[in-house]
Amino acid sequence: MGRWLGVLLLLTVAGVLVRSRMADWPLAAALGVLFMAYSGILYWARRQRYVQFRSKALLDDPPPPAGLDMTGLIPIRASGWFTVEGKRQYYVDLDADYQTVPSREHIILARVYPSRFLLLGRWPEREIGWWYIFFEPAMVRRMQVGHLHFGARPRPAVQLTYGPEVKTQETVQVTFDSLTALKQVWADLVVDAPPGTTPANQPSYLQNSFAREQVL
Repeated sequence: MGRWLGVLLLLTVAGVLVRSRMADWPLAAALGVLFMAYSGILYWARRQRYVQFRSKALLDDPPPPAGLDMTGLIPIRASGWFTVEGKRQYYVDLDADYQTVPSREHIILARVYPSRFLLLGRWPEREIGWWYIFFEPAMVRRMQVGHLHFGARPRPAVQLTYGPEVKTQETVQVTFDSLTALKQVWADLVVDAPPGTTPANQPSYLQNSFAREQVL
């Protein structure tokens, strides 16, 4: 959608110049400055992967570790690298569900729906459908609670860094409509997350639980 907005703005500038035969150059110049500013913001957004996560201690009363019902799905929205049938794609704020299967593997199941923008652009057909993120508990390198800034308002979120090795680490941000859902996912993740995966600004309860695991 960002590309189409830029194209529309550029076409507007060209249209003003053509229709006015350069008489409205101040307006065209103003629109040109707006286009340059928009391009700069779009470039910054791409470098930030279009989202910004800010760590914050939201769990004043953190839940004890508790595995999810193996058949349960928790509605979420997710941003990160997804895969399906050998394809790999980065998506932002997809409608998704979080699930943990009996083997304790964690899965994020996301959906890409057909959509159009101003009758000009449409989502590529090859990307429509289900996309997934799979990770074992041992792959979790870092877990943080905070707010994800995307859209009109920040939402409670968990940011996960995971990967089999340091060189292949990836990050996924998972947002929730309520703290209740966030606590459910967090309690499930900490059941068997490796020691030391939560930073110092997270609840002391979790830091203590990981310390006990290291002693044992």
